[in-house]
Amino acid sequence: MKALIVDDEHLALLHFKKMLERTNAFQSIMAYQDPVEALEHPETPAVDAVFLDIEMPGVNGIELAEAIQSMNENIQVVFITAYNEFAIKAFELNAIDYLLKPVIYKRLETTVERIKTNNKLRQNAENTEAHFSIQCFGSLQFHQTLKDVKTSIPVKWRTSKAREIYLFLLHNQGHVVSKDMLIDLFWPHYDVSKASTQLYSTIYQIRKLFSQIPFSQTIEKTDTGYILRLSGAKIDVVEWEKSLKGAPPLNTATLHLHMDIFMSYQNHYLMEHGYLWAEPEKTRLSQLWLGKAYELIDYHIHEMNDHQAMDICLQAEKIEPCDHKIMQYKLQLFNKNGKVEEAIKEYQRYKQMKDQIN
Repeated sequence: MKALIVDDEHLALLHFKKMLERTNAFQSIMAYQDPVEALEHPETPAVDAVFLDIEMPGVNGIELAEAIQSMNENIQVVFITAYNEFAIKAFELNAIDYLLKPVIYKRLETTVERIKTNNKLRQNAENTEAHFSIQCFGSLQFHQTLKDVKTSIPVKWRTSKAREIYLFLLHNQGHVVSKDMLIDLFWPHYDVSKASTQLYSTIYQIRKLFSQIPFSQTIEKTDTGYILRLSGAKIDVVEWEKSLKGAPPLNTATLHLHMDIFMSYQNHYLMEHGYLWAEPEKTRLSQLWLGKAYELIDYHIHEMNDHQAMDICLQAEKIEPCDHKIMQYKLQLFNKNGKVEEAIKEYQRYKQMKDQIN
């Protein structure tokens, strides 16, 4: 577990930190005299427990607790005070305990045991809590993960049109999609009255289907159109792009993270549905993924790991068999290792595939 202590008195801060270290309950303990500095530290939202002196100038302990719990409601708060009168206010803020100054070690041990018990109960609850996700790589699917076991949530769409409109709204989730846009895209040859009726009916079908899916989704009607709001589930393409953009620089220590990002891209965006409106997003995501493939191949070639570089080429080829740059990498690797015949076959394969497409 991780802990944070905030007390504006330097000696009191050092003394309490040593007492907390004696419990051997925390792998790391951060200690600050300045409440604002503690609040702004990037690791503060990740701590398990905070020990806060209430009587501090500027931002007092109660105000600091409110700010910290707004960042992460699971952080356990313990107040340190010289006055019993603060106890009631402390427990109103969901503090798990308060310690009176001067703090007695035996009393601190009791508090720490309470923190450990609460933390264990929360972890057990998280392990038994279902997590939901929406798959958009390849085809639309809904998934539930419980105790690290991922299962599919069966959904029966009444029409393929309803599924496509749902995906279009999901593609634009959180933003209003105008009624006119939906009609122009999905009923371009209908008169406005009939198209409007079809749209209302399809939206009704989608809303009714939401009862089959165990997380919150709503379609709100606005003055100009519709907006899909989603909570309680993650979208695979969104999470993938977050992990890609948040990845640290590629080196020996982080290679496995970059490989995970590359390998988790199993298919193109909504590839199996073939929606024309999804093509720009499909192209954008595929270029990001190929960029990661090129980065990994260049890294392995630089490190003289030709076999690993070829493995990435072959994996990329499964999803994007006609990428010119992957073909060039393969030719480079074949020629470098004296496999001239393999290089010739590779070029002929690539040319044949391009000719078939053209």
